[in-house]
Amino acid sequence: MKGKSALRRWTVRGLIGLPFLLVALAIAIWAGVRASLPQLDGDAEIPGLSAPVSLGRDALGTLVVEGRTRLDVARGLGFAHAQERFFEMDLTRRSAAGELSALFGDKALERDRTRRVHRLRARLTDRFEQLSGEDRLLLLAYTEGVNAGLHGLSMRPWQYLLLRAKPEDWTPVDSLLVISEMYFMLQAGSYESGFDRAQLRERAGDAVFDWLSPRGGRWDAALDGSQSPAPAMPTPAQLDVSRAASAPAPSSSAPAPSSSSPASGVQAFLRDVAPDAVLGSNNWAVAGSRSTHGGAILADDMHLGLGVPSIWYRAQFQIGAGPSGLRAAGVTLPGLPALVVGSNGTVAWGFTNAYGQWFDWIEVPADAKLTTRTETLEVHGGPAVTMEVHELGGDPIVATEGGRRFALHWIAHQGAAYNLELDRMLQVRHVSEALALAQRAGMPHQNLLAADKDGQIGWTIAGRLWAQPGLPGAYARFVAPSAARRDWLDPDRAPQVLSPSQGQLWTANNRQLDGAPGELLGDGGFDLGARAQQIRDRLSARDKHDEASIGAIHHDDEARFLKTWSARMLAAARTDAATTPTHRAFVQLLENWNGRADADSAAYRLVRQARLRVLDTLWDAWTTPALGERQGDPKRRMRWRNQFEYSAARALDERPAHLLPVAYADWDALVLAQLDAAAREIAPDGNLGAATWGAQNASRIQHPLAKAIPALSRWLDMPSVPQSGDSNLPHVAGPAFGQSERLVVSPGREDHGWLSMPGGQSGHPMSPFYGAGHQDWVEGKPTPLLAGPVIHRITAHRD
Repeated sequence: MKGKSALRRWTVRGLIGLPFLLVALAIAIWAGVRASLPQLDGDAEIPGLSAPVSLGRDALGTLVVEGRTRLDVARGLGFAHAQERFFEMDLTRRSAAGELSALFGDKALERDRTRRVHRLRARLTDRFEQLSGEDRLLLLAYTEGVNAGLHGLSMRPWQYLLLRAKPEDWTPVDSLLVISEMYFMLQAGSYESGFDRAQLRERAGDAVFDWLSPRGGRWDAALDGSQSPAPAMPTPAQLDVSRAASAPAPSSSAPAPSSSSPASGVQAFLRDVAPDAVLGSNNWAVAGSRSTHGGAILADDMHLGLGVPSIWYRAQFQIGAGPSGLRAAGVTLPGLPALVVGSNGTVAWGFTNAYGQWFDWIEVPADAKLTTRTETLEVHGGPAVTMEVHELGGDPIVATEGGRRFALHWIAHQGAAYNLELDRMLQVRHVSEALALAQRAGMPHQNLLAADKDGQIGWTIAGRLWAQPGLPGAYARFVAPSAARRDWLDPDRAPQVLSPSQGQLWTANNRQLDGAPGELLGDGGFDLGARAQQIRDRLSARDKHDEASIGAIHHDDEARFLKTWSARMLAAARTDAATTPTHRAFVQLLENWNGRADADSAAYRLVRQARLRVLDTLWDAWTTPALGERQGDPKRRMRWRNQFEYSAARALDERPAHLLPVAYADWDALVLAQLDAAAREIAPDGNLGAATWGAQNASRIQHPLAKAIPALSRWLDMPSVPQSGDSNLPHVAGPAFGQSERLVVSPGREDHGWLSMPGGQSGHPMSPFYGAGHQDWVEGKPTPLLAGPVIHRITAHRD
């Protein structure tokens, strides 16, 4: 009895003490997380400073870094980046190098293997030694600031407490890895889909391939006014699906990439965020002759995956003082010392991704002499593992198919593709200087638009170019090893447009040029010109613009592109609306649609979903004769790219009998079948009017750790809200994809400029700047480009 009594007493005491223990544990966790808060006031020490540096913050957390020299400002920026964003910087370098397993354990091994095959840490270690002395000094100064900021925290960043890991110091090579991660983000989807296209050409033949992969059409909005000719429609002898076996049933969400393809996750990410999204951006500009105040105006919004915190970090540099001093404002990328997009008071610049062909797929001969390298992958909480990397002349073998091996010759493997020329944008004074500098920059290829204080505007491709063999010899083809050796193009030969006669420029990941200049870029998967065309037309609609009219284009939700599909579907629904109640409901819904991608629109969602189903149906029917059972395998199915729109739309309008899938009596029946299926998908309960676009397109902007630990979402993620906008119109918006910043600026009028960002400035959930500015971005309110009054200040001294 005494034993049982004692057990009960201890049980009662334990139950009484458990809440206190949990409270104590919560307090300990809270205290540990709080101890890693960034420093906002007081003094700090940074090695190498030539003079004290001021690090101020305004109410949004915008960093105002003031220093005597450019290197001092780089040290100050590095200090702030590390204190606010070191974990995110660490993920970026590890992702590029294939080193995530050292932090997350064996669950990251598969992804690490896909990246380690590129051996970028080894390549970039060599590249760092080849950089100019100026670039090396800038990276070393930034690195000193980063490590001072990391070690200046009272406790290691809070994410490492949860992961039971310790952060490793930053190195200059890590900053080059940040550039390489942007290459992956912006170009991996191109080389992945390029592999698929080469396979499709081999199996379908040139005539059918050209039909399935047109290079342009009615939505083209090239800067030179060119329009790509439509490919010839296949003859019945070349492709006839009217008597073929039924194609695999289409799905509204595309499957995972082929197991034999070089998947990096980019295509899978795009399928998750938007079925026909293209990683890219919009930018546009008008010359001083087209503005109300005589100054050129530039706008830019870069479309990327959205998370918490923002990928970008707001900053304002003040280098020197007095008349010779320089002020620049815009966004930086944690891990790099440069101002990526912004204005230096005289010239402003912005980017969109340029989808040229920056790669070749080499078929490796059976008797080829290969180099084999052994890579060691560290694994947190477990033993290290090794992998072998096989290279052909330095190009890694990253794909196999049916016993064939393929090496990737990619510009990001080349040392000359990396430098810090972009940082010199701080010093340029004219658009012509900005274009020339961009053409020598070692960075992922971008459409640069620049505007200057004199009212001039210009376009070029930023990033080093190599000489292309011409589209007929390289587009969607596997090449022999000898054909993949490229010479670097003299930057003076890079295409550009300076001071256009119409006084306006625009890009939106679309094809920009035809003829010889276009051949220099190749085709890595340009987007439709729908976004670009709508932006161009908005600019042309007014003789004169100001910041407000330029900025309004950021929020343009008119669905001009999808209106063409609504017209087709409305015509089909009317054919039997009198006898079919569901089709009569479609007619009523579409007739009352306002033609916009509004969050409260059910009509937009219906048309969008039905279009995707139509494209899937035609794609599967037309590719199955060449690709066979692969198209019925969710893991191996080859997916259409955006330019397929042109051939699908032409078939719907011209109605060739031999291209109509056998399952349908006529083309109206095909369209109606997809409308019916789309309605069931978006409104299983039959209440179509309640199936709004905003319900599907609600924002889902998350912290990386909340994705891994969903219980943390309520504390770490941004609130989910229904969104207007979509992918084929200027206001690009998906649940976790969209406008990562919105910039409007006229050089010399920065006090009238805008810069809005989602996700906030700080990566620490207890920071006053966690999520700061996000609500204004959600509501479309223009946030000032320049920093407001400084409310916190650190004075950094040399240690």
